[in-house]
Amino acid sequence: MYKALFYKEWTKTKRITSLLAFVFLASLIYTFINTGQLFRVSGAVEVWSAVLLKDMPLLPNWIDKLPLLAGLLLGFSQFVPEMTDKRLKLTLHLPLPETRIVATMLVYGLLVLFSLLFFSSLILVVYLSSYYPQEIIAMMLWSAAPWFLAGLTGYLFAAWICIEPVWKQRVFNALIGVTAMLLFFFSARSGAYVFFLPWLVLLVFISFGFPFYSASRFKDGAQ
Repeated sequence: MYKALFYKEWTKTKRITSLLAFVFLASLIYTFINTGQLFRVSGAVEVWSAVLLKDMPLLPNWIDKLPLLAGLLLGFSQFVPEMTDKRLKLTLHLPLPETRIVATMLVYGLLVLFSLLFFSSLILVVYLSSYYPQEIIAMMLWSAAPWFLAGLTGYLFAAWICIEPVWKQRVFNALIGVTAMLLFFFSARSGAYVFFLPWLVLLVFISFGFPFYSASRFKDGAQ
């Protein structure tokens, strides 16, 4: 049954997953070209000095929003079809407990999103290691951690908003989601988020429970 649920989720999201994989790959290629050009023009000493003394980012400025965008697109592509003509009711009537069905759907989406983020990060680290020392790479990863968590949280909020059966409550959920997302994008120097990361991780776990509440309301026929 779980394999069948995973396959059903894959049929809904395979196009958006392929598109996101292409976008992540294009972003990596752009970063590689930009980094190589920067070192050719300025030289390693000047670039390292700018990174260490002026906190120059290693990645393009727009890339911090990419995990969040991926999470939102994946969440909406996965759960909007479920709410079309209330198809989710058919899914919830499968011979499995309601919580396990919803959990399986969410775990599928989180695994897809995590895989995109993990392999993109791995490729990026391997490439940048030929230009920067390990300390600078580690600093970049700590700075990027809130962005990755924002992607996971954004996916869960998208699922929560879609599954909620009442439009007024959806708007309220969306406002909560926007407010929560702001916590992941404070302007700060590299490493400033380190002590705040456990709270962001906790927010991800809390957000995982929200879709279950809306799924229960949906099954009970909330108006």
